Formats: sequence, structure tokens, C-alpha cells
Amino acid sequence: MENKESKKLPDIDFGSASKAMQMPKRAPSQHNGRPAQGSAGKSSGERLRRPMNNRPDANENPVHKKRPAPNADAPKQEKAKTAETPVNEQDEAAVRVANERITKHEAMLDKAFSEIEEEKSEEAAKAEEKSAEPIIDSAEEITDKPVENDEKKASPLEFHNDYSSPERKPGGKKKKKKKSKKKKRVRFNGSIVGGLTITIVVISLSIVLATSAISLGMEYLGINKTANEITFNIPEGSNNDEIADILVSKNIITNKDLFKAALKIKKPAALYPGDITLRPNMSYPDIIENLATMRESYETVSVTIPEGATLLQVAKKLEKKGVCSADDFLFQFNADLDMDVDKKITHSSDAYYAMEGYFFPDTYEFYVGDSAFNVTQTVREHFASKITDDMYKRMDELGMDLNEVITLASIVQWESGSVEDMPRVASVFINRLNDPDTFPTLQSDATKNYVKKVIKKVETSTAMIDHYTNCYDTYVCMGLPAGPVCNPGLDAINAVLYHEDTDYYYFCNNLETGESFFAETYKQHKKNLKKAGLSE
Repeated sequence: MENKESKKLPDIDFGSASKAMQMPKRAPSQHNGRPAQGSAGKSSGERLRRPMNNRPDANENPVHKKRPAPNADAPKQEKAKTAETPVNEQDEAAVRVANERITKHEAMLDKAFSEIEEEKSEEAAKAEEKSAEPIIDSAEEITDKPVENDEKKASPLEFHNDYSSPERKPGGKKKKKKKSKKKKRVRFNGSIVGGLTITIVVISLSIVLATSAISLGMEYLGINKTANEITFNIPEGSNNDEIADILVSKNIITNKDLFKAALKIKKPAALYPGDITLRPNMSYPDIIENLATMRESYETVSVTIPEGATLLQVAKKLEKKGVCSADDFLFQFNADLDMDVDKKITHSSDAYYAMEGYFFPDTYEFYVGDSAFNVTQTVREHFASKITDDMYKRMDELGMDLNEVITLASIVQWESGSVEDMPRVASVFINRLNDPDTFPTLQSDATKNYVKKVIKKVETSTAMIDHYTNCYDTYVCMGLPAGPVCNPGLDAINAVLYHEDTDYYYFCNNLETGESFFAETYKQHKKNLKKAGLSE
């Protein structure tokens, strides 16, 4: 502790008891606001017992009666007078009382500050323990309250004079502030991040639930779905679960569970088998109502599409059989239905019919007076069932896509004299495609025939005929034509996927017998042309 006796004693108020006696003030000229020289080591009582000139008499209040300032020109005379002034017993008693009160208050101050320091140490220890605990309340409530308590406890002990506690550490509060700032920053950020996370999760869940509810509602009511009529048959003995599967497969509905729930709500007496025409944009209650109504069987017709038929030939046959009009069929069949098989087909912008080659040759049972959309959907589903995953895997091994395989298969379909010759015929075109520098063109008569039998029969503009001729005639265009030239069968498709490994680059057929002749060189090919009866 510092030497308290060496400090200057300023004017202080020690309560109501001090009103009976007030210490006289020193003349400012004696010390100029600083402790007097040579006063170090003297007690505060000795300094208070200095006599002063112009002491107030007993009837006057010494607090309000200040000694007049001495003349600045005669400081030495004032000092002499001060030394000669006697000190009476009343002054000595006042000094003793003041000293006793000072000592008493200093002891109280020391004790108070010691208690404060102990409380600060305890609070610091508690704060360290709490910092390891999870943050529950907001940072403002945790970090600010202890500081407010400190200020409330310290406020009665604050002094604005020279009697500041010598044991107080000025840096104590700064350390406390730094620690609380650090805690406040960590806890504040944690609260913000936690709050934002919870908010985002709640909003996301709300959006998901709302979106799901809206989607289910739209599906239930058939909103934003196509109005195409789809005719199909429900087999005899089908239960509700099987009927729901049929509706999903026909793209009438997309949610089987929602349909079964609608059945429980509607509670129809029965769902009848047989032929039915429905639309995807019908509501679930309307679909159930149609299924629960007795229906007459629809008239059907069998249509056989041979391998190698073109879409133009297919359209004419469907119209002739009374299934649908040729124009409606060509328009609808070449449109994108957004089915799974549509997504796997890469069309060329120069293809004459975008879906030429994808009407799988087979015998179909169509409804008389059916819609072109219904026919198209039936044929698409049938084609997709014929192209297996193993076939797609083989395409990847060959570095070919579905459209390239079907295009080459359509050429092989028309060029081959027999099914047995197909893998070898396919090898000739594969060899030419793999050596474009030597054989830039395939030189297939099948492509010339497509221009003659299809494009020139439909197109009336010479400019368009010339354009598509350059795109399809493989005596003119490089590599494969712009698209398939017919609808190949499964044998021709497999012949491309699993072609023979040969060195043939030429072949020809005997048109009467169908016999094929293969050659590695053009010289050999010329001899084969004579054998086939194609040259003299």
C-alpha cells in the first residue's frame, strides 16, 4: 500500500458529523496546487497543524469564511506570519477528529475494495465454468448482467478525489470487458446461426409440404394434364390394385396410392372390365365413375406391319383399316410424347420423318375409330419393350447411339437378301464407316430408293426434294443418312449390334434368287456383279 501520509489532503465531506468542524483551506499561494516541498515523511496531522493567517473567530463558520489571498508582492512576510501564528486547542481537537475519521474511512475503503476484488475473482471463476456449458439464453442476457451487478456494488464506493484505492488494479475492468466481449461474440454468433438454421429448416419443410399438397391436389383433379383420349382394355377378373397399375401404365394417373384412396372415398359398387376410353385430364372421381359404369365392348381390328415398311406405308394401312386417318397418324407419331423411349432418341434436324424406323414391325390389335395418340402410345410402348438393357449396353461398346443403330439396321433390312446374310451385310457398312478416308460414302441403293418412294411422293417443292436428297442419298452424302429409311425388324437390329468381323467393303445381290456376293476389293466386286446378273 502506498504511503497515505505523503498525499495532499483536499476538501472532502465526511457526513453530518463533519459539519461541526471543517478543516480550513490552505492559501493557494503557499503550494501552487502541489504538496509543499519538504513535506514528504510528515504526517497529515502535522500538515494540518500549520498556523494560518486571518483565522476565523469562533462565531464564524470556517467553511464559508476563506482566508483572503496574500499579496503576491510579499510572500516572505506571509510565511513569517504563518510560522508565528499559535494553534489553539480547538484546532488541535479538530485535527484529531479529522485524522480519526480519515483513518476509519480508509480502513472501510480497503475492506470494501478487498471484498470487490474477491467478488470479481469468484465471478470470473463462475464465468469460466459457464463458458464450458451449452448456450441456452441469448448473449445479451448472459454477458451483460454480471457487469451491471459489478457497477451497482461499486457505485457507493466511488470517489472523485485523491483518495482512490491504492490496491485497485486499473487493468482489471479491461480484462473483464475483453472476456465478456469474447463470450458475447461467440454466444451471439451461435444464437444467430442456430436461429437461422431452425428458420431455414421450418421454411423448407413448409415449402415441401405445401408443394406436395398442391401437386397431389392437381393430380387428383387432373389439372395441367393432356386431354388426349386413350382407349384400352381392362381384363376380366382384374382387381382394384391391378386396375390402378393399368391406369398408371397408360399414363391416365401417376399416383396409384392416391387413386386407391379415392376409391375408398367414392366406394363404387364395382369396377367393370372391358374396353374404356379415358383422358389424363379427368379427375380421379370422374375416372372411377367411368370405371364403375357398364360398357359395351369396342370393335377392334388386327393390323400387321411387315419388316422394312415405311411410315408412309403404315399410315396408309391404318387409314384403310379404319383405325385413324393417315395424316393424323403421321402428325402424332412424329411428335415428341415425352415418353422414356423419346428421351433416348437423338433426331437429326434434317430427318424427313423424325420417328421413321420406330414403328416396330408386328401384328397389332387396334380399336376401330381409335385416336392417333392412342395408336402412337401403344406402338411406342411396344418398341420400348423390344430394346433391352443388353442391347443398350452393346451400343455403348460399339460407340453408337440408338438412332445410329436403327438407321443402319434400316439399310441392312432393305439391302439383305436373307436373314442369314444380314450380319455380313452389316459388316460391309461398318467397315466403310470405320475407314472414311478410303470410303467416304456408303453407296447404298436403299437410301436412293427412300428418296424415290417417300420423299419425292410427298414433297412437291424441287428445292426441298434436292435438300433431302443430299441428306439421304448415300451416293452423295457422307456417312449415314439423316435418318432411318424404313422400320427394321429385330433381326436387322441384332445384325448391326452383332455383325460379323470381315474385311468386306463391297457386296451385291441377285435380284431374282436373293443370293449375296461379297468382295474385299473393287476388282472382285466387278466380277461379282457379273455373277449376280447386274452387269455384262
